[in-house]
Amino acid sequence: MKTKTPICDFAEKYSAQKYARFHMPGHKGNGFLGCETVDITEINGADSLYEANGIIAQSERIAAELYGTGATFYSAEGSSLCIRAMLYLVKLQAENNGRKPFILATRNAHKVFALTVALLDIDVMWLNGYDRATLCDCRVKPEDLDETLAKLERLPDAVFITSPDYLGNIANIQDLSATAHKRGCLFVCDNAHGAYLKFVSGNLHPIDNGCDMCCDSAHKTLPCLTGGAYLHINKKAPIFLKENARDALAMFGSTSPSYLILQSLDKANGLLFDGYGTKIKQTAERVNTLKSEIENAGWTLLKTNEPLKITFDCKENGYDGRDFAKLLIKNGIMPEYEETDYVVLMISPENSNHDFTVLLDTLKNLPLKQKKKKETFSFIPKTAMPMKQALETTSEYVDINESLGRIVACPTVSCPPAVPIVYGGELIDRRAVTLFEYYGITKVKVIKQIKDC
Repeated sequence: MKTKTPICDFAEKYSAQKYARFHMPGHKGNGFLGCETVDITEINGADSLYEANGIIAQSERIAAELYGTGATFYSAEGSSLCIRAMLYLVKLQAENNGRKPFILATRNAHKVFALTVALLDIDVMWLNGYDRATLCDCRVKPEDLDETLAKLERLPDAVFITSPDYLGNIANIQDLSATAHKRGCLFVCDNAHGAYLKFVSGNLHPIDNGCDMCCDSAHKTLPCLTGGAYLHINKKAPIFLKENARDALAMFGSTSPSYLILQSLDKANGLLFDGYGTKIKQTAERVNTLKSEIENAGWTLLKTNEPLKITFDCKENGYDGRDFAKLLIKNGIMPEYEETDYVVLMISPENSNHDFTVLLDTLKNLPLKQKKKKETFSFIPKTAMPMKQALETTSEYVDINESLGRIVACPTVSCPPAVPIVYGGELIDRRAVTLFEYYGITKVKVIKQIKDC
């Protein structure tokens, strides 16, 4: 029988053979943590991630079969590595066609996006979205994208969006990608939170909806070790992307990728082929019921369409999100993310019925309060210089109350959500200062002012 987990099989076989380990890593298979026996490196037969032609390549082909892609590549460094690689591929394709690369992107892009386009000197135009009520949200309508593209003197090489966002909003990728393709643009998606979307009802994965390439953080929503991620290339995407994807990953990736992480990606293949997708569907149904139970208890949830996220609209029930999160933690519930307006819970099949019971019991015992006012997010900062120039200019950290009128050098934001309020090269105005304070940011990195002697 053909194996679905060739990397795991090799590591287990190697461990059982009790070789004298005259190779890396230095622990030599001894169990300081308990996983060392199968923690190997690029030994004979183990393949090599960025030159894969053996068991890693075989495992990646199995992942591609699961996701229905033209090609799937592994990352042991999360979606961050995949985002860098995708942007590099856009740059290469543009330059090979004699163009300076240009991307149209939603403003809720991860800071890795911002830093990478600056380093690669890619021009960016921001899509601000509609009804933007929070840092994480930047939904775009297909008709608005089409209108924006129609007005541009030069079309972008790619349209880049984040979907799902941190709060659980999934974009209309089918229509957005069709709009981009109609204008001759690649459509690229940061799907870090949506690796599981292939396996729920509703055909929600970006690749199934026309996205040319996307990244999935397997570790966020599938039973994988932290750092495990996929770079997916659509079967219909330009062959250039598939042919150059591995080299693009190697450009930014460590030459010492974790074989433990690779094994966890490999193991996930086996689980998904053996019915784990059914568990994901069942969990999505349970979460849908759980949302109704929470709302029936009087709590207000943000109306999002991601199946395995629950997002509390805290101000509607009289709480600052950070205070609400502290109450959950006090009651034995650790949320994924909290900000002043929202608290996000991420769920997977590995959450137990006990977890859900504890959550409901806690909510039933917490008081509902009078609604609090929210701060709206909508604003468009002025650009003072290109992001690359800002990143490479001498800079300094200043307190927020001293930042008015200064130019951001490097985006200052915590992870999660790692979405900047103001990107590099943009001017800090009073609105930006208000939002920095609202989201609890106390310092910002700005272009250093040269003082006269």
